[in-house]
Parts: sequence; structure tokens; C-alpha cells
Amino acid sequence: MRNCISVFALLVACAIGCAPVRAELLPPKADGFESAILKQKRTIDVYLPKETAKDASQKYETIYVLDGDWNAKIVTETVDFLQAVGFMPPVIVVSVPNFFDDKGVNSRDHDLTPTAQPNEKNSGGAAQFLSFLKTELIPYVNKTYPSNGINLGHGHSYGGLFLNYAIANDPTVFDGYLILDPAMWWQDKIVVKQLDEKLSSMPAKGKAVYIAGRSGSAFKGMGVDSLQPVYANKAPAGLHWQLIAYPNETHDSLKFKGTYDALRFMFRGYGGDSVNVIPDKGIVIPGLPLTFDANTDRFDIHYTTDGTEPTATSPKMDHRLTPADPTKVRFKSISSRGEFDREIPIALKRGTMLAPTRATKPDEKVEVRYSYFEPSAYPTFHGKPFDSGTAESPDLKKIRREKFAAMIERDHPVPADGYYAFVLRSSGPARISIAGKTIIDAPHSTDHKYQGFVVPMKAGTYTVRYTFLHDAKDFDIDVHLFQFKDDAIGWEHEIK
Repeated sequence: MRNCISVFALLVACAIGCAPVRAELLPPKADGFESAILKQKRTIDVYLPKETAKDASQKYETIYVLDGDWNAKIVTETVDFLQAVGFMPPVIVVSVPNFFDDKGVNSRDHDLTPTAQPNEKNSGGAAQFLSFLKTELIPYVNKTYPSNGINLGHGHSYGGLFLNYAIANDPTVFDGYLILDPAMWWQDKIVVKQLDEKLSSMPAKGKAVYIAGRSGSAFKGMGVDSLQPVYANKAPAGLHWQLIAYPNETHDSLKFKGTYDALRFMFRGYGGDSVNVIPDKGIVIPGLPLTFDANTDRFDIHYTTDGTEPTATSPKMDHRLTPADPTKVRFKSISSRGEFDREIPIALKRGTMLAPTRATKPDEKVEVRYSYFEPSAYPTFHGKPFDSGTAESPDLKKIRREKFAAMIERDHPVPADGYYAFVLRSSGPARISIAGKTIIDAPHSTDHKYQGFVVPMKAGTYTVRYTFLHDAKDFDIDVHLFQFKDDAIGWEHEIK
């Protein structure tokens, strides 16, 4: 039921969640080259975003999928979905399959393990493979495809072990590390020991690490339990990292949930234009508390209350915030790698309460007065209207014109002193004025976004003027006035 949720949460949800355009990766392109380091012909499959067919000048982040012959399908389908719902931008996905020699021997155990072990005949080639990635494969992809030089690595099991090895030995190879159920038990947890020694010196700017393990005995059996204290105690202050233990998953089933959550973590903050904190414009009264409402289900919004710029160490917004001085509050959406950080503009200023036009009459009947002009009259409304009158609710469909300017005045009885919010969405230019003062001036818009403006109002009846330019056959306008009540704005608090 609509009266159970904040109206602004609903408006934000509509702005970001209605009918997303389907995003797709193009069919994979088979590619490869002779590796001087590995002395092998290494093949790759490159999945380009469909946007490359429209604009060849754009550059994209690249995700390298280790064990690509097994894991690329999960990654590409998850990328497709997350792009479609607006949680991540278009990216390039490079599948790095394992190499099989002419005897059918798989190079995986060699490439992804850091040391040679007697019971693993071909083990111990991680240093070579890391060099191959850094000096051959990644430069080749950057030169051949529209990569912007920001690279993420996805690895499961031995692949996760290898990515932790890369963090310990050359963390510059990747900017984001998507690590799923890593085999940290390898040689008495040798990579854990390397991380314990070297992690604190890792350059943290632009880096993020996501590690997914399994709860229960598997958490210890895979050695993932030993990573938790290392990252907790040795990770540099600016490094965004997260380690999660998933219940009721197998070694293989973890890849599905882990890939989704790891990508969400890596692209946290993307879609910043849709981040909203309400109210973001208006007038406040010193000593009269004002509650901010945020859509925090999707974004990490940090805030300060002293006017300084928020950082990742600033407090995190928890749906609502009621600060002592709303004019000093600043909000910022902080992304995991710094790529999508965005400050959320707040334009509030101190003022005084608006005085009503007159006292509210008992059982007052709301009267709406309308006047319609030629389009050229907007916004000054010069000349005579071609139609005018009063109505309970003006019906714009009765006007047999595609373009015209409208001036509508309505008396709004306000029940009590406090904060109120005007909310406007219009596909054409529109304004809201009180006592001759414009409080919302909305330009022509095609994105169907709402604008809000908070004002302190004394009890009484106000004459509010709504003016707009009906400039197209499919013109659309939606206006509401809400009362802040019980620290929130809901449909049940709409002033009719």
C-alpha cells in the first residue's frame, strides 16, 4: 500500500528502477598470441559491450576471468544482468582459458599455484603467469581493444589463491580483485604469510578486494579463515575490502552468488546521477529539526555535519538523518575504488517561516482558478487568456490545443506550523510560486525526475500559483504538497 512508504523513496525508486534498457555483451571474439614468457600459444575470448558498435571512441574497464573455460559464462551473464538493471557500466570481459599441451596436460595447476609441491607435479608457475598477465596479455588487450587501463581479476579456487598471490607480490596488476573460495591452504598457507608481510605496503588508491568463502568447516578447510585477521590488521587504511562467508554453498555453487556480490562491491556507487537525498533544496529554520531521507538500499552514502567533505571514514547514512543544523550537512556517495565517488548537492539556506494568505476557514472548500494563454505568454503571462474560470480540478484534456501556457492558482489549507515539501515533475517548463516568490523553477525535462523544495509554513491557507508551458501533445505534469510529520513524508501526509 502506498501509504506505508516514504513518498520520496517511491519517487527515487521510479527514477532508477522503471523499465531498464537491456544491456548485452557482444558475442565473444576468439583471439590469442604466442607468449614469449610461457612459451605457449595462449588463446582468449573477448566480450565487448554492445556500446562499442555505436561509439568506437569510448573506453571501458576490463574484467579478466581466470579459468575462463569454466567461469566466463557465469561472469558474462552476471555482467549482462547488472548492466541491465543499472548497477554497473558497460565493461569488457576477457576470458582466459587454461592451456592444454599436445599431451592433454592442463597448465592450470602450474599457472595458478605459487610454489612447486612434490604431490603436484606441474605446480609452482604463478610468478611466470603473473608476468605474462602484466607484460603480455594486459598490454595486448589495452592495445587491441577499447580498454581504459582499469583492470579487474576474477578467480575461483586456485584462481583465488593466485589473485591473493598477486596482491602480495604485485598488486598493481589489477585494480579490483574478485576472489571466490580461494585455496589458501596451499603449502601451509604460504600466500597468507606473504600477505601478512606485504599487505600493509599495498597502494590502496583505486583498489578494492572482495573475498567470498564458505561458512562452517569449509571456511577453515580452505584456509579462508586465516585471511580475515590479515586483512583486518594489515590492510592499508584506504583499501576497500570485504570478506564474506556464505552458508549452505558448495565449492562450485559459491561462484554464482560470489560473482554477483563481488561485482556489486566493485561497482558500488555507479549510477551516481540517481543518488538522492531529500530534501535537497529549500529553506530551514534554526532550531526546527529537519529529517533527511535517503535511498540507502543501493548506495553507500556518507555524511558530515560540520560542512567538511565526507570520506569513507565518515558516518554512513542509515535511511534517515536529523542533524542539529541542516545547512551544514554534506552527503557523498563513496564507491569502492573511487571511480564513482559523487557528492550529493544540498542547497538549503536559513530563512523564516512563510506567512499564510489568510486564516483557514472552517470546512473550507478548495477553489482552483485557471487561466490559459498563448504559448508565447510563458513565463510572464502577458496579454489576455483565451480561457479562464474556476474548477474543482482543471482538465487539460479539454483544451483542444497542443501548445499553450497555463496559470493555475490553488488555495492550500496548512494544518499546523512546520516543514512542508512541494514536489514537482513536469515534461515541460514549470514553476511553483507562493506570495509572488518562485520556489521551484523546473526547465524542460524528458527524464521524468521529481524536484522537491522544503519550506517552513505557519498554519493557515496559502494561495499557491502553478505555471507551466504545455509544449507537446504528450505533455505530463504531476504536483504534490506534503507535510513533514513524524520525521517523514508519506502519501498519508499529502495536503489535498
